[in-house]
Amino acid sequence: MLGKAFDYLEETLIVIGLVFMTVMNFVNVVSRYCFTNSFSFTEELTIMAFVWVSMFGIAAGFKRMAHLGMSYFVELMPSKMHIPMMLFSMFCSLTMISVMIYEGIEMVDGQIMLEAKTPALQLPLAVQGLAIPVGGLFIGIRILVAGWTEFKRLAQIQKTSEKGGASGC
Repeated sequence: MLGKAFDYLEETLIVIGLVFMTVMNFVNVVSRYCFTNSFSFTEELTIMAFVWVSMFGIAAGFKRMAHLGMSYFVELMPSKMHIPMMLFSMFCSLTMISVMIYEGIEMVDGQIMLEAKTPALQLPLAVQGLAIPVGGLFIGIRILVAGWTEFKRLAQIQKTSEKGGASGC
């Protein structure tokens, strides 16, 4: 139940962000060509939405096992090494995301401390910066879930191949 709600939240945020970006760019193009005046704030909003959508999109990619690094090197190894290599890959991914979350929090803290604002709308820059640690949490959860799913799959394959190998003697 919680997994479905998490999936729905993540995918809804991605769709809303993409629709928002499309509308903002459309408004800016119409304004530029019809009124020869561009709205600078649409660029700011589109960039903010892009950063958030990118982070949630990375998480969605892990959910679908769409990241090449999750299986490429594992599949290069002998079958007995698949599980240890998959666990190592998951560990490396989690380590990288942990560093990203930590540095993202540091960045947002600096943005808040300096009261950094966007040029056109004067929005706190931390709104955009928060995409890094928040998106990183989503990615971390997805890495764990994808790693667990892959672990179970590889364990089942290994168990099946061991049974097949024993009965073939």
